[in-house]
Amino acid sequence: MRSRLGTLYSFLRQGTLAFALAASAVTVLVATPPAHAQPHSFSSTDIGFAEGSGTDIAARLPAIASAVSPTVPILRLDLDWWYVEPHRGAALRWDRLDPVVDDAAARGMKVLLVLAYAPPWANGGHTDDKWFPLHDQDWTSIVDRTVQHFGDKVQAYEVWNEPNYVFFGNYASDRVARYWRLTELAYAGVKARCPACVVLAGASGAGTADATTNPNAPSVWLDWAYTHGYGDDFDAVAHHPYPAWNAGKGPADPECVNRWWNMFGPPAENPACGELALVHSVMAAHGDGDKLIWATEFGYPTAGSSALPNYATIRDYLVQGVRMWRALPYAGPLFLYSYRDRCTSPGDPECHFGLVTTTLAPKEPITSDVLAELGAAPLPDGDHRLTSGSVLSAGSALRSRNGRYELWLQSDGNLVLYRTDGRVIWATGTTNTRTLVNQTDGNLVLYRPNGRAAWSTRTWYRGPSTLVLQDDGNLVLRTDAGDRITWSTGLPPP
Repeated sequence: MRSRLGTLYSFLRQGTLAFALAASAVTVLVATPPAHAQPHSFSSTDIGFAEGSGTDIAARLPAIASAVSPTVPILRLDLDWWYVEPHRGAALRWDRLDPVVDDAAARGMKVLLVLAYAPPWANGGHTDDKWFPLHDQDWTSIVDRTVQHFGDKVQAYEVWNEPNYVFFGNYASDRVARYWRLTELAYAGVKARCPACVVLAGASGAGTADATTNPNAPSVWLDWAYTHGYGDDFDAVAHHPYPAWNAGKGPADPECVNRWWNMFGPPAENPACGELALVHSVMAAHGDGDKLIWATEFGYPTAGSSALPNYATIRDYLVQGVRMWRALPYAGPLFLYSYRDRCTSPGDPECHFGLVTTTLAPKEPITSDVLAELGAAPLPDGDHRLTSGSVLSAGSALRSRNGRYELWLQSDGNLVLYRTDGRVIWATGTTNTRTLVNQTDGNLVLYRPNGRAAWSTRTWYRGPSTLVLQDDGNLVLRTDAGDRITWSTGLPPP
C-alpha cells in the first residue's frame, strides 16, 4: 500500500477525475505506517441485519437478537446526522440511537454505524440530507464526537450509504473526489478515537448510470480511489451485492453487458459478468486483494414489482446468496436488508425487503429457511472435499486448498468446475437440479427437486468414497478403503 508524505501527498491529490479502470497504481514513496491497536476481528461467518434508523428499532431488537440464536448478529444502523445535530453547534441528540446501541451492547451484539447524511446547514442549504457536506470541519466534527460518544459500543463505521447514487450522495461534478476526501477524513477521525474500529468505504450501490455506461459503478469509484492515493483510508470495502431483482434474477445469474445490474454475479471470480468479482479484481490489481469486502446490504423484495418471482424462488435466491457469499475467500460479514419490512405500500418494493412484515409476521417459506441458513455453520473456508453421505446444495461450492479452483452447483442446476479466473474447466450440462449427493454406495448423483437423478458418476457399489477437488484442478472420487480412484474429470489444460 502507498503512504502519502508532505508535498508529494498534496501533489497526488491534484489528479483529474478519471473514470476508466486502470490496472496500474501511482508510485509513491513508502513510509512505515503508525502503529494501531489490533482491529476488531470480522469474517464471512459473521452475519447481521441492516435496519437503518428510526424510533422503532429498539422495540424489535429482541426479535433480531434471537433470530439466528445461538449466533449473535451484528446490527447496522444509520447515524442520521440531521437528527443528531439539527443545526451547527447544537447539543447532539442521542435519544434515538442510545437505547438501541446500549441494548445491543448488553446482548453482546456488535454495531456497524453508517456515517451519513449531511443536514441542510452542512450541505449548502439543500432541503434533503442526501448531499455531501461542503466543509471539512463540519464532517470531522460530527465524526469525532460520534466516535467519542459511543466508545467501544460501536466496533465498525461505514462512510456513507451508496454514495455513488446521485440521489444518496449528491455534490457536484467532482462527487467521486469529494467522497474519497470524506473517507480520508473519517478514517483519520475514527482511528484517532478508536484504533481498533474497522472503517468501511466504497461505492456500495450500483450507481447512477448514463445511457450506455456507468461512470459511478463501484469498481470505477474504487479504482479512482486507488489511483489517486486513497488506498490506505479504509480497512475493508463496503458493497451491496443485490441480485437484479427488478428483472426477477438471482445472485448467480450473469450480467455480462451492464455488470452493475447484478451486484453479485456468477459463482466464480469472473469480472466479466458480475460487479462483485470486478470490484475484487480492482483491489487485487492494486495489491490490496487481501482486504475483505463486506456485504453491508443484501436482500430481495417480496412485493412491489411484477417481475418478482414467488416466495419459494425468493427463498432459494436468498439461501443461495448466503452460501455463495460464505464460499468467497475475500468475504467479510453479510448483512440482510432487512429483518423487518419498512412500510406497507403495495407498489413500493423498498417497503418489502424484510424477512418479516411490519407486524413481525413471518413470510414463509422465506423466513424460517433463510434464518436457518444464516445461523448454520458455514463450510470451512477452502473446504475441498465432499465426504461420503454428504450433500452439496444449490448455491454452494467446494474450493481447492490453493484457492485456484472452485466446483459450484449453480442455481440453474449445472455442476461446473471453474478456475478462479472465470474459465470453465468441466460441467455436467444439467438443468433444474437441487443437490449433489455423495452416496454411501460410492455413486455421486445430481438430483432434481422431484427426486429423480439428472446425472451420476455411475460408480455404484464401489463403497464409501470422498470427492476431492485437488490443487491441480482434477476433481477426483476416491474410495475411503484402499484409496482407489473410481472417477475423475482429469487434469485441466494449462
